[in-house]
Amino acid sequence: MKFFERMSAIAAGTALMVGLSGAAHAAYVAPTAVTWENNGDVDTGRDNVEGVKEQGGDFLSLGRGGWAVMDFGAERTGSGLVIETTYNCTDTPSGECTYGESAKVFAALDWDGTYAATADGANPLGGAMEGSTTTYSGADWTYVAAVPNGDAQTGFTFDIPGPFRFLAIVDTTTGTKSKDGFDIDKVAVTPLPAALWFLVTAIGGLTGVRWLRKGQPATA
Repeated sequence: MKFFERMSAIAAGTALMVGLSGAAHAAYVAPTAVTWENNGDVDTGRDNVEGVKEQGGDFLSLGRGGWAVMDFGAERTGSGLVIETTYNCTDTPSGECTYGESAKVFAALDWDGTYAATADGANPLGGAMEGSTTTYSGADWTYVAAVPNGDAQTGFTFDIPGPFRFLAIVDTTTGTKSKDGFDIDKVAVTPLPAALWFLVTAIGGLTGVRWLRKGQPATA
């Protein structure tokens, strides 16, 4: 009987933590601030940094080789979401629209706020490979994901390894069609600050331990 009580307690504690985890990943929050520069080719009306905070309306075009840094206001952990706008998008097997555009996502815990405008294709983060970390613009940027515009029309989600506060999105569009590059309609991340998330999971574990001990005879 005690075996089943122990198993029930462990399952309950695990369910609590999983449930809280699911709730954390079900909602997203927008960046508190956005820093952006491009290669000088972005059309007027596609340069609204506030547009990345809510889907619809104006969007932000990165420009070929350009990038934007999103500040989420506190140390966080979890996953992210990016939505891209390409009019009349038709998917291809590569995940890009027939009018192909793409970007890479990077995460950093600290950033000094400096920014260097880049020439077309010259951004040092643009060539970064999966699993790499690149020191640039006052931060250690960890590669998170490559985002083709076709897959991002309805929302491209990605897990972010380790704590972060900043996300950089770097245009990696190739070819000669697009001068505006990757067009960001929305960027968001899971809502819990990292410290709070660890507290929540700890509470879930303690709850399971207390249920485990309940019903056990007291010892002298």
